[in-house]
Amino acid sequence: MVALPTQKPIEIRLLPQEQEGLCKFNGQFVATRNALDHFGLEPIVTALGMLRKKAEEGASLDYLQVFEIDGERLWIIDDVDAVTALRPEDY
Repeated sequence: MVALPTQKPIEIRLLPQEQEGLCKFNGQFVATRNALDHFGLEPIVTALGMLRKKAEEGASLDYLQVFEIDGERLWIIDDVDAVTALRPEDY
């Protein structure tokens, strides 16, 4: 869990993944407008940074990672060429 230094503390938590994988989350990063409008850029970039750090440490990451940010879900999907941040309803 990470708390960002903003006006109101934001709680970011990576939820357990369902299966292992070989993803590195190092492709071109994009986010849906809905995710950006809802969460803001800073929490999304922080979540991506958490994934990249885990990948660098050798974690076996599945292509779909789910974060909970202040009680709401953010998905980050690695499809090799791009890493996309989106809300579940954007899928």
